[in-house]
Parts: sequence; C-alpha cells; structure tokens
Amino acid sequence: MSIKLIIIPLISALIGYFTNVVAIKLLFWPQQPINFRIFQLHGLLPKRQANIASSIGELVENQLLSMDELIDKIDTPEINNKITIKLSKILKDRLYTLLPSIIPARVTQVIGENLDKILRQEAPQLIKQVISSGRDHLNREIQIKKIVEDKVNAYDLNELEAMIRGISSTELTFIEISGGVLGFIIGLIQIGIIMLFPN
Repeated sequence: MSIKLIIIPLISALIGYFTNVVAIKLLFWPQQPINFRIFQLHGLLPKRQANIASSIGELVENQLLSMDELIDKIDTPEINNKITIKLSKILKDRLYTLLPSIIPARVTQVIGENLDKILRQEAPQLIKQVISSGRDHLNREIQIKKIVEDKVNAYDLNELEAMIRGISSTELTFIEISGGVLGFIIGLIQIGIIMLFPN
C-alpha cells in the first residue's frame, strides 16, 4: 500500500507532463498530414497556416497599424517643416546652378530669398495636397493585411516553429510543467479516494 501511495501520484504526474509535451508538439507536427484509417493527424500550425496568416494580417491592419495611421504619423507639422526646409535648399541649390554666371550675385540672392519665401508660404498646402492624394492611392494600392499575410505564408514551417518557440518558450515550458503538477494532484486525489474507500 505504501508503494502505491508513492507510485500513483508519480505516474499521474508523468502522464500529465508527457500529455502536455505531446499536445504542444502537435501544434507544429506533423507538417504533412498522416492518414490513419479513422482520422488524419496534421499539426495545427501547418494545417491552418493560411488561416492564421489571414487572421494576423487582419489584426495588424484593423487594430495595430492601418495605412491611414501610418500616414498620420508622417503628416505632422514637424515633418512638414523638415520637408519644406529640404525642398527650399534643393531648389535654391538648383537655382544657383542653373542661373548664368553673368547675373549679378545680389540678383541671384534676391531670387533665392523670394523663392524661399514663396515656398514656405505655399509648401504646407502643397504637402497636404500631396499627402491627401497619396493617402487615397496608398490605401488602394498597398494593403497591409496582404503584406503581412504573404509574409506569414512565406515562412518555412520550421522557421515559424522556431520563432513561436523563441517568443513563448517560457510559457510552453510552464504548460508542460503544469501538466505534471496537475497530474500529481490528480494522483493524490486518487490516493485519497483509495484510502477513503479501500474496497
């Protein structure tokens, strides 16, 4: 009887632990379906990779990073000001390069200053128009959902497994160990039942 008291919880713990180890393994394996007579064995990730990729794509686009949010991050007064300064410098450099050297330096300087003044007045509106038309075009042409979906689908299953295990190795180990702990507790409960009802 005393050996039973030790063996039952230990066996239950081992069963619980290895059951969870196998369950986690079945998330990734087998990569190709194995047909048995009454059922087919196929790892969850390989079987549902396309659905998972689609769901991740939708999640990213709808809740994490839409094209509109990305453009809003770019369309700020600080960035618009930097664009204006850069445009002004490029245009003035081009102006000084293109104007003939016979034009007096003072005239070239006045033209450059006026160009800069006009650009600073008009640039914010021009940038806003460009971003607005660009927003429509980008929303039509670039679909974040599709980009993410294609990336996830393009992953080799071994790479995807390594990535998931790398991110959640602590949690997966906890699940395996908790299976052993729960199995041990169930074994103790069985011992309690045996002791309460010996026959």
